[in-house]
Amino acid sequence: MPAAPASAEPALEADLTSILATNLVAYQALASEYRVTSRQRLKHAAEWLAVVFQRNTRSRRLQALDIGCADGSHAYLLAAHGYDVTGVDFSPRMIQIARWRLQRFRLRKDHRPRFLTGEFHAGTFHDAAGRTELLGDRQFDLVVANAFVHLFPRPYDRAVVKKALDLVAFQGTALFSTTIEDSREEGYFVKYRSDGTGVDRWRGHYPKDEFLALIRDAAGEPFDLQDATSTDMRGRSWLTIAARRARVG
Repeated sequence: MPAAPASAEPALEADLTSILATNLVAYQALASEYRVTSRQRLKHAAEWLAVVFQRNTRSRRLQALDIGCADGSHAYLLAAHGYDVTGVDFSPRMIQIARWRLQRFRLRKDHRPRFLTGEFHAGTFHDAAGRTELLGDRQFDLVVANAFVHLFPRPYDRAVVKKALDLVAFQGTALFSTTIEDSREEGYFVKYRSDGTGVDRWRGHYPKDEFLALIRDAAGEPFDLQDATSTDMRGRSWLTIAARRARVG
């Protein structure tokens, strides 16, 4: 990604810092809501992850990274389908719930997901014991970024896509998903709970063609792209783009 002009960097960094701070407060507050809707979200996830599960025919357990893993619903689903999963999220409360759920899923101890706390763009994470971990030198067969990219303003949305793609192994796949919107907007919007209350958070809205263009631009020649649409429990249309690293580069 080309460097931004030096004069623009301080303002951009300040905006990103403010956005991340607002969203952290929001997702800390929303963590209990994720527990309530977990079963419904798992049902939707099983639909849009079905193609990936069908492709997992290798004898070894594949490595998966769940970016913005929230309460761990997708991580547990991936683990149940034969992946060794690392889940990362910037919300300590979300990670706390994800780790608590370990006792509810009947998975072998060595097949359970690992959950790390940390902000993906910054790239530093901490395990349950507080030890620091970096992901930069690892390669994953599957990278999932569900409802994640749209939490970053331009040009950071492209930067986090590129960062995620850099972690994909040869012949591995990255999945990026967002809701399909009529127009391109970004700013502070209320995210509502199931009881009608809400919290302010920042997010971007993408029409289908613009989100496709964002992923295609970041992916470049090494990746082949496919896209699919699905409908969630609230009737919203989602776009999922699968970027498969088909060539070295």
